[in-house]
Amino acid sequence: MNQLVFQPALDPLHAAFRILRLRSILSESPPLHVEHVRILDFFLLFPFRIRSLRLAPSHQHYKALAEKYAHLAPYGEQPDSELLFERMKPMQIAALETLALRGYIDEGSFKAGIFKPTQNEIPIELADRISRINYEQSDLVDFLRILATGYDVSGENGLKARSQLMDSRYDAI
Repeated sequence: MNQLVFQPALDPLHAAFRILRLRSILSESPPLHVEHVRILDFFLLFPFRIRSLRLAPSHQHYKALAEKYAHLAPYGEQPDSELLFERMKPMQIAALETLALRGYIDEGSFKAGIFKPTQNEIPIELADRISRINYEQSDLVDFLRILATGYDVSGENGLKARSQLMDSRYDAI
């Protein structure tokens, strides 16, 4: 028996939608490193994996989001977070490149490894869908906003080290 399973982590169009969701969250924050946005995208797609994230003591209560969104865990076994994150990279980069070419993020900054939203308007139907799902998951959106503004991506206490999704030993600090 063959089984077809959709995995949103490996769909570049789904990645573009998630990054547009993040764009609406990050429009007022300072520009972020692309790796920072990729980590935010990972936890947007897999909020039940927040439990493995090492958070500052004042943010420990956000680990409860892992239980709240446990129903989003895909059926069947999944690779570990680091491997899954690495497999997502081509789709995330393709989505970011497309959004840069379409003018939703600054193309010049993206080429320098920086995620900087532009003021270009998203089509109204898509913007409504993004607003609706971000509203429905407002607690998760608030948490991702904290990860974006309250944590650096590099360094001993950066998101790379805290999430263990990427090697951070050789980061320039």
